[in-house]
Amino acid sequence: MIPSVPGSSVHSSSSPNAANYGSAEFNTISIAKITAVRKVLELGYNVLFSDVDIAWNKNPVPFLPTDVDLVIQSNSGSNLFEIGSEANTGFYFLKSNSRSTTLLNETLHRTRGGPGLDDQIHFGNVLREWRVSGKAMFIMEGQTAPWVYNNDRPFTFRVLHPYRFQTGQVAQALFGKQVESPCDGKEQDIILVHANYMIGHTSKVNFFKSHGLWNVNDAKFKRNLRLWNLKKKTHAEKKNQRQNISSQSPLQQLEPVCMV
Repeated sequence: MIPSVPGSSVHSSSSPNAANYGSAEFNTISIAKITAVRKVLELGYNVLFSDVDIAWNKNPVPFLPTDVDLVIQSNSGSNLFEIGSEANTGFYFLKSNSRSTTLLNETLHRTRGGPGLDDQIHFGNVLREWRVSGKAMFIMEGQTAPWVYNNDRPFTFRVLHPYRFQTGQVAQALFGKQVESPCDGKEQDIILVHANYMIGHTSKVNFFKSHGLWNVNDAKFKRNLRLWNLKKKTHAEKKNQRQNISSQSPLQQLEPVCMV
């Protein structure tokens, strides 16, 4: 049997307000992503996590370095990751091991003590503190992972190439001709573009469409969305009916009587 996780154990049902960056609902769902990833890690599987506001030009897996515990997008716009740089939890690859699980456990612990913040802030705070203390080590592109020469292996991580794995900030600068594409002698195919730094569904979709990155048939999508919402409504109604029936015990169904 394949283990499954009920959605209710991760977060409550989402609302339209969950799409609003910084709202309480947005933060709740963002933190739920960490909970879901941790559950998969505990089953012994490595995780490639991707937000849905990312356009994939090709399969990213062959381009991910696998000699470290974590490979993640960076919002710094550089392949350098100085102390204080922001990791982007919208796209990352995380290995299933005790170090990774401990990182997520500590991140989730922080969320309980610091409400009002999203997963990325808590995750970044833990990663930065681990790095300062020597518990985590950043490995630059071209460098050898430390476990080759260090018996006491720390948590290790790399950041993805900022041009090949573009954040919204980098993509807007490149498409807007504000900066030139890098030329470092490597194949410079764009693997994916992440539409962060853009708020709202409409702005993200319009950005993808304007740059030829939207490959969705809108008519089919809207039709399938209507069908999905109808099924969700029907499921909720049936669930409420079952709850109403189960709440009516035989004693509750008896007519009241007067006892002398």
